[in-house]
Amino acid sequence: MKKWNIDKQKIKATQKIALKIFLAACVCVVCVYVFAFGFKKAKQFVLYSKTTANTVVYNVWHVETFEGGSVPRINYLKKIAREIEKQNPAVLFHIQQIDAAKLADNLEAGLPDIISFGSGVGKLVLDKLETFDTDLGVRKSLVDSGKFNGKIYALAYIASGYAMFSHGEKEESIEYGTTGFINPQNAINNAKLPVKNFGTPFETYKNFVYYHNHALLGSARDVFRIDNLNKIGRTNASITPVDSYTDLVQYIGRTRTDKIINLFCSKVLSQTEQNKLADYHLFSTLNTKLYTDGIYSDMENAIFNCKIQNVFI
Repeated sequence: MKKWNIDKQKIKATQKIALKIFLAACVCVVCVYVFAFGFKKAKQFVLYSKTTANTVVYNVWHVETFEGGSVPRINYLKKIAREIEKQNPAVLFHIQQIDAAKLADNLEAGLPDIISFGSGVGKLVLDKLETFDTDLGVRKSLVDSGKFNGKIYALAYIASGYAMFSHGEKEESIEYGTTGFINPQNAINNAKLPVKNFGTPFETYKNFVYYHNHALLGSARDVFRIDNLNKIGRTNASITPVDSYTDLVQYIGRTRTDKIINLFCSKVLSQTEQNKLADYHLFSTLNTKLYTDGIYSDMENAIFNCKIQNVFI
């Protein structure tokens, strides 16, 4: 009986040692997995297109530097990507929105195949881009805004613009909001009132809607918001499109070329897809107009006449 107890104690001790060894091994496996796969997963957004046995993956970055339209602009790219994927089963697009403030760090880690970007970050991406040998039908003023040293490095595929809003009451100043990447003040010429930056575009919009200020320089997104508020009687603000200047333009560029990348860029600027920008309350960059009357037609006409800020300056 005593011998049995001793053997039993030895067995328990051996089991405890085995359990500790097993748990230690599990920890090692987890650590190896994290280092080998976890970090790789965290950096997937900066990898070049990768080929698997059955699929070619194309990475597309979308960088927004301004407010515009009624629907996220990235949706426009996603819908086009899905159409191409349906026609090309071996192709997959990985589309994601990149924080403009973190773009420089992301570019150091790797490059996407295609990049959609706006004013304020052009200098960061310029030396990463391949040139286009055709303007794909983009109207001249916008083609020029995507040129550097006479070569086309990016093509404008969405246009937007500024507008002045007024409650018609005593105005003390004109307020505008900025993301830090755009220059709305350039859209105001010979202002009779002081012009001041109130904060973010949305904060400035709210300040106007709640009648804390009576004059606003806003974007096409504010046109969508305030036009709808006017229709339901929440506000009765006048809306006057600005036809002198805009830097509210979205561009597309390529870090390399192949058949699918070229197809994607061509579809982004095809007449069929550009016509769909009316669903976003945005504007085409081709020599075509999407609206026939109303405030969006007025905005469209104003944008056609605007001086367009070069995206690489």
